Amino acid sequence: MSKSTSKTVVPIIAVESVDEIRSFYVETLGFDHMRGVVGKDGQFDFCTVAKDGARIMFARAPGKSTGTKSAAAKQPVGIYLEVADVERYFGQLSKKKGVKVTDQLATQWWGDRTFKVMDPYGYEIWFYQTGGEPKPPEGAKIV
Repeated sequence: MSKSTSKTVVPIIAVESVDEIRSFYVETLGFDHMRGVVGKDGQFDFCTVAKDGARIMFARAPGKSTGTKSAAAKQPVGIYLEVADVERYFGQLSKKKGVKVTDQLATQWWGDRTFKVMDPYGYEIWFYQTGGEPKPPEGAKIV
């Protein structure tokens, strides 16, 4: 049996408008556009965006999806994405028009420095940088 190697996980998130979400991630959050496919109607069918080596793919939902802009509520799936310099990135995004910061920059009990942003479709993105040693809440233990 051959030894397995780590592989990349790229979430595929269905949205009503790939064009709109791509614009938010690339123009507002500063992600890079990796690739996409434009359908017969001139709109993106899917695209892949990347930030500091992490990638997310967005695909046009067939029909209506629960992750539509009209659904203002937070979606049940979050994205936890490592960035090179969370302090600098937070400083950039917190001043940027069109960015909804839902949690300010803070050190979590597990040691990571994080902040959260909500995208136009209700998906919350945790941006993080690994920090100190975990200090679990009283009564909890890491196993």
